[in-house]
Amino acid sequence: MTSEQAAQLIDNTLDLVHQRLQDLQALSLQGEHQALADEFREWRHPVGGHIDLMVFPGLAGS
Repeated sequence: MTSEQAAQLIDNTLDLVHQRLQDLQALSLQGEHQALADEFREWRHPVGGHIDLMVFPGLAGS
């Protein structure tokens, strides 16, 4: 996976999380909403303004 593909995967995941958060709020499921928001807090608001992507050894040539 290229870094561009990884970044796109993160963007797509965050879009789905955002939609799910809206759904949970609309259903008044605050506990579930808070748990999901907590799980993805660092992804949505990364320290330093970006998420560091790490390449696993041996996969750089894939």
